[in-house]
Amino acid sequence: MEENKAQALLKKYLAGNCTEEEKAMLESWYLERDLEIYPDMNAEERLADKQQILASLEQAIAPKKRNILWPKMAGIAAVAFVTISFGLYTYLIKNSPVQQSPVMAKADVPPGGNKAVLTLANGQTINLSSNKKGIVIKTGTLAYNDGTKINTTTTDQRQTSAKNIISTPVGGNYQVVLPDGTQVWLNSASSLSYPTNFNARDRKVEITGEAYFEVAKMMIKDKANQGKERRMPFVVESKDQIVEVLGTHFNINSYMDENATKTTLLEGSVRVSASGARHSNLQQHNVVLKPNQQAILTGSNQITVQQVDAESEISWKNGYFKFNEDIKSIMNKIARWYDVDVVYKPGVDLSQTFSGEVSNSRNVSVLLKVMELTGNVHFKVEGRRIIVMP
Repeated sequence: MEENKAQALLKKYLAGNCTEEEKAMLESWYLERDLEIYPDMNAEERLADKQQILASLEQAIAPKKRNILWPKMAGIAAVAFVTISFGLYTYLIKNSPVQQSPVMAKADVPPGGNKAVLTLANGQTINLSSNKKGIVIKTGTLAYNDGTKINTTTTDQRQTSAKNIISTPVGGNYQVVLPDGTQVWLNSASSLSYPTNFNARDRKVEITGEAYFEVAKMMIKDKANQGKERRMPFVVESKDQIVEVLGTHFNINSYMDENATKTTLLEGSVRVSASGARHSNLQQHNVVLKPNQQAILTGSNQITVQQVDAESEISWKNGYFKFNEDIKSIMNKIARWYDVDVVYKPGVDLSQTFSGEVSNSRNVSVLLKVMELTGNVHFKVEGRRIIVMP
């Protein structure tokens, strides 16, 4: 953008007359200008520079206009500012060298990574490689997703009642391809229990924590219907609920420390039932989801359905955090991924909402600094503990 056009937009910004599109153009112009004029600036210095400029702009706006708008718009402005800051700061750190001061490096926590333990039906445990992303399971064989074989002791894969368990620790995730071709992504502090061999009637697995599924379609002959082929169902059991699918993409968040179990559908169709109410026809116990719908099951076995941005719900699987929720929910996710404890000081407003996104491959300080831009919350990192302060 030309300098004179930027100046004209800046005047409109100071007068409070910029459209959302014009504000975005101004932010983009600032970013390009900053990168061009100060190529040696690191991410932290650029962020500080941007904060100073935005602060100056806000102070330059007439007090009368600010007093009229701010009381009504404070909450919206905080959310909007964090949303912009997340995106801009993510762009900055992606396009500049990662340089941290010794002080920041001391009080920082690295992100999680590929970590999991496989427990076979015969009791053997295997610490899966952190240099691999996942495993491929076939009857009688195990291998990483790059083809490298995993050595195991002999076990009878024909026993369909026997189960293997793959579990991720806090700060770990892993991918699994089941014998039928179904792909599963396990989030941190989660587990998947599956039979060593699926039977001829259905496919059933159990999870704790959070997992994203891409279920493979599988056909079987239906003896009750003159041998005609039908799709073999795939069943996922989790905390207090059962999900039945034929072939679809969906996510289940079923952590014990969350108030509800959330099932989000991206593609296809699934039936979500409260445990013990699988054959109930009551909508509050048994629902069928459409894409971009989420079933929320509470401790009272009541199921509600809401429209959601399904892609946001699986941001963890795609390598980033995408937030639009209260601080406690966000800190639960941070605690699981970075393997930290979270302590709240008196006075922290747990109902305040943050919105934005950032890569989960960055140290925790990046995420916390962006959240601090609202001025409503502050953080202190002590070892593997994050202190949340008003």
